[in-house]
This record gives sequence, structure tokens and C-alpha cells, in this order.
Amino acid sequence: MATEWDDIRCQLAWAAGFFDGEGSTGTWPNKNRPGAINLFANVTQQSASSDEIPAVLTRFRVAVRGLGRISAPTPDLRSGTYLCQWRTHSFEEVQAVVALLWQDLGPVKRAQAARALRAYHTQFSQIRARHRRPARTRRADLPAAVHPVEKTRTELAWAAGLFDGEGSTETQRRRRGAQAWSGLRSKVSQCDADGVPAVLSRFRVAVGVGWIEGPQSGGGYANAYKWAAGGADTLCALELLWPYLGAVKRDQALDAVSRLDARELIRRYRWRAAAYEFADRHRRLGEPLVRYAWETSAV
Repeated sequence: MATEWDDIRCQLAWAAGFFDGEGSTGTWPNKNRPGAINLFANVTQQSASSDEIPAVLTRFRVAVRGLGRISAPTPDLRSGTYLCQWRTHSFEEVQAVVALLWQDLGPVKRAQAARALRAYHTQFSQIRARHRRPARTRRADLPAAVHPVEKTRTELAWAAGLFDGEGSTETQRRRRGAQAWSGLRSKVSQCDADGVPAVLSRFRVAVGVGWIEGPQSGGGYANAYKWAAGGADTLCALELLWPYLGAVKRDQALDAVSRLDARELIRRYRWRAAAYEFADRHRRLGEPLVRYAWETSAV
């Protein structure tokens, strides 16, 4: 029972990090009832094709005990890809998902969810609530919390969720005078008009390496900040996040390391050997994503 609860807490922490990066909670007008609003929560991801559901959306839905629905991918003319969305617009389900994620959720998404839920409840001081019986009962059982889960584990799971949503690993071409070299770099981006986003500061504490850059504007974004790490620090962060990281960001990291050999390297980094060892070890192991017994019965 203790192990099951530990696993569930880590998966919910991952889902909260992912929601901090890609999710939103809000309201929209009820077209069939003047003055009324509906509630929603959603998470959107890009998909490479019209029949491919991003694995992170499936994993998110499993983590929140099967609540919500995942829509079929639809064309996105701006990016030339497809958009796929996990979404729920039921008050009961939105409230349940927010409650499941609340312990690990960052302050921005907490405040956003609180405003939406408050607005939804406030409307009933002006209009009459309509009580209805749900078309089908949604029930998800959670085991009792037998003990607190180690904070380090849940924070790394949360950080991996944020990285799955907003992070990337790539080779970076750098030049100084006639010298040029390629380095390894990971980053996580967030925007905040009030200063350094709390989730980036929290992410840096969780992985213990890197720095925060910004603010910058451009490319359709304003007040953009980044957590960034290079070289040995990138390898350190990836090693910590790896047990909880999704397949797409794992493959991206391994591909970035493999591309180092294809680049002209004038500056020889001490961490290059460690980078190749890291990639070889994880390719050789071919370890699956963290999978838990309860996942098969959650949907």
C-alpha cells in the first residue's frame, strides 16, 4: 500500500508540473442561458499527425484518475501541425482535477483555478442553479495516504512534468572570433509580467543546477524568462529528471547528445565523454517510462 501511494503522489506531482506548463482553467459564456457561464480545464499539445494522440496527454489523463476527455487532433494552420487537447467542462470534474493537483500546483495556476471556480459559484447569486443528474457516474478510488512521500521525489516528478510541457534539450552553436564550437543546452521557458516566474525558481531548486535568464520579448512573447543549463549541468539535470520524463523529451535529449559528434568542435569540453556515456547507457538500458500498477485501472 505504501508503494502504491508513493507512486500515485509522484504521478500527480508530474501531472501538476505538466499543468503548470501547458494547462489552464477558466470560464466561457453559456450560449443557451444569458448571464450564465460554464467552467473548463484543459491541456493542449501539438501532434505530428491527425491520428496520433500525444503520449503526455494520455499520461496526464491517467494521472488524474481518468477524468476528462482527449479530443482527436485537429489541423493547426499557424504551426502546420495538429493540436490535441485534454479537456473537461464539468464542474464536478474540474473541481476534482484541481483538488488532485493542488498540493503540487504552482501559484499562477492555483490563482487561475481559484478565480474560475469563484466566478462559477458567484453567478448563482444572480441566476438559479440547475441541479441535474450526471449522465454517468464518475468514480475514482484513491488508497489512504499511509505516510508522507519524500519531498525530493515529488519535486523531481513535478519538475519532469514542467519539462515535458515547456522544456527542451538541444545542441547550441557558439562563436567567439574565429573560434566556433557546439555545446549542449537544456532550457525551460515561461512568461510573467511580474518578474521571474515562481515555477522557474522552483524548477532550479529541484534540479540544483542552471540559471535563469530574462526578461526578453520577441517572437510573439513578452516578458519571457528561461531556466537554462549547459554541458555538465544539463547532464546532471537530465539524470535527475529521467525516471519521470516522457519519451519525447528523452528521445530529444539523446538525439542532441548524438549530434555533438556531427558538429565541428574546436573547444573540447571535459563533459563530452560523460555525455556519450550518458547516451549510451540510457539507449542500452532502453528503460520504459515509470509505469505503475494502478495506471491500468485508472481510465
